[in-house]
Amino acid sequence: MSVPLLSWPCHLAHTHRALGLLVLSACGAQSGEPQGGPEAASIEPVAAAVPTRNDDPRVVQARKALDLGRADLARALVPQAVAVAGSEGPLLEARLAALSGDHLAALAHLERARREAPEDPRVYATAAEIHAAKGNLAEADTEIKRGVEAGGATAPELARARGVQLICSPGQARHGLTLLLRARELDADLPYLDRPLGQAHMLVAKEKIGAGDLTAALTSVRQSLAHDPEELDTRRLEVEVLMGLGEWGEGIANMEALLLEGLPLEAELAGYYKNAAFWAVTHEQKELGVKHYLRALQLGFPRAELGHGLSVLRAEAEDLAARGAEFLGAGEESAARELFDRALVCDPESLLANNFLGNLHNGSGNFEGAVACWNRVVDLARTEGLELPEAVHIKLAQAQGLGLGDFERARETLEAYLVLEPTGRWVDQTRKLIADLPETRESESVQEGLGEDGDGRL
Repeated sequence: MSVPLLSWPCHLAHTHRALGLLVLSACGAQSGEPQGGPEAASIEPVAAAVPTRNDDPRVVQARKALDLGRADLARALVPQAVAVAGSEGPLLEARLAALSGDHLAALAHLERARREAPEDPRVYATAAEIHAAKGNLAEADTEIKRGVEAGGATAPELARARGVQLICSPGQARHGLTLLLRARELDADLPYLDRPLGQAHMLVAKEKIGAGDLTAALTSVRQSLAHDPEELDTRRLEVEVLMGLGEWGEGIANMEALLLEGLPLEAELAGYYKNAAFWAVTHEQKELGVKHYLRALQLGFPRAELGHGLSVLRAEAEDLAARGAEFLGAGEESAARELFDRALVCDPESLLANNFLGNLHNGSGNFEGAVACWNRVVDLARTEGLELPEAVHIKLAQAQGLGLGDFERARETLEAYLVLEPTGRWVDQTRKLIADLPETRESESVQEGLGEDGDGRL
């Protein structure tokens, strides 16, 4: 499609004769001749006898599917439409073949249509549009000229075809959009306009983005979506423009919708969430910022790359853990557990949340959960050089030994404390516990004595 566009000032007269000259002058411009040159001025447009448009619902629906590029739907509808479409039948088949990637078949259908209706401007317009979409711009130009010479200079179909050719030409999107809009003015029901208008508005939007006018770009993007609401590139472009304008909420919601449709946008969306979170936090919307940071993580954004978000989530985790401790002190274990879980989502390394949650797991007989939490507390404290205010390693050893019956692991936990923290506050207590641990054979007997009915509580 178009590269960065050039401005094309043009004032169109509102007569069919002017349209004919405009199409001709566009022909000249594409072939290297000056617009409005002698070739254009010397030809008086002649109105061609265009067959009455077929309004059979089957034909209308087939046209719509072809226009919007819905290949699967078009394959189902076109055969039914061809049976009642008359001279338009080969043109429907040509468009379907082109949409399916069979250019040779499309050309064959076009030649059949040309033989059956050599003066029908729809034939030349269809041929030009198929060539333009294929990138054969010179062939498209030739077809439009042939259509004009066959008497279709004033036909809206040829104005549409010229517009399609121009939006497929570098730097001509604005010019093409002008002709497409003019064709619609002349025939409000002219088919095959939605897709070209959608593409033209999108290309103009990109030009406006390049010029830094995001507000105008958003208008053009939405004009594009009004014609082709399911075009993915345009929907993604809308998201980019919304983000650039700081409309994070709407932009993110739109991209979430694309994600639900199966597009692999997780990484891109995660980055948007991270940026939206930073914006929210710096605009005194901490709760929204936390929510966005968490969604970014859920989508796969690396936690280590959150930057300022790490401190935001750590602070949130500590707040949640402190509130959980208050609920726990009031005997509301369920509410406390929920808050501790939320805290660990924000910061899996929260010492406070891990320690309290370990207490809850241990109290409910979930010794594996308790061991996991307290292991994390002990490891994190040692990594950060912190001295814990309570003997978490002893709680851990008790959960391993008396809870899970793994006295060997309990011994390793206690001995590790003596090695890694030889001057710690609980050295004497730890040594005593090691001395009191049963030998391996004895520990196995203890476990067998618990039997299947034992609840394993301390």
